Amino acid sequence: GQARNNKLTLFGVKNQRLLSGSFATLRSKLLLLSFGIGLVTVSMKKLFDNFIEQEKAEKRLEAAIGKTSTALLNQASALQQVTIFGDEAIIGVQSLIGAFIKDEKQIKLATKATLDLAAAKGMDLKTAGDLVSKTLGSTTNALSRYGIQVEGNVGSTQRLESLTTNISRVFGGQATAATETLGGALQQMSNAFGDASEAVGQAFAPIIMKLAPILTNAAQAAREFIFGWQ
Repeated sequence: GQARNNKLTLFGVKNQRLLSGSFATLRSKLLLLSFGIGLVTVSMKKLFDNFIEQEKAEKRLEAAIGKTSTALLNQASALQQVTIFGDEAIIGVQSLIGAFIKDEKQIKLATKATLDLAAAKGMDLKTAGDLVSKTLGSTTNALSRYGIQVEGNVGSTQRLESLTTNISRVFGGQATAATETLGGALQQMSNAFGDASEAVGQAFAPIIMKLAPILTNAAQAAREFIFGWQ
């Protein structure tokens, strides 16, 4: 009768509410899982950021000079130890200069001069590297405003020697001297911690390369499942 129908209806409504509540709980848990995956991804990216930047810098240098140069990478590491500049930024300077000069010894000389210029004038290395590479690779002396005279044909040894000699005469030793301040010491400390992060990133990179596709697929599947309930 009517009472039985009412009972069945109430039972159906109750089951529907329970089912709806179960799905809501499941969805909440999946949202938390997705949020957790997001946090893990961000944390992992931060951990590997220094290694990623180092890797990018080395690839740009390789492209600029047409090969992997252990000598230039070693110079960047050595200069980081005695200046305030990180090795990835120094490698960036080497890449800029390497676009015009392919000889490793000449790139080394120009790189060292660039660090002194940057430290003396308070420039970032990219700006200083642009000025030096432009001066070496064109007829324009972009350093004349800083009292640096340059002679010789574009790309010539004479032009390089003129540039490095005159920068050394005016700004020589500035990159090393910059470490003798509190700010310089803190920057060197920061660079050292950056190297430690790079080492961690390099050590775990092979594992992450294998796990990344799996985690990516899992995250995409979770996303599609969650939005499927909307």
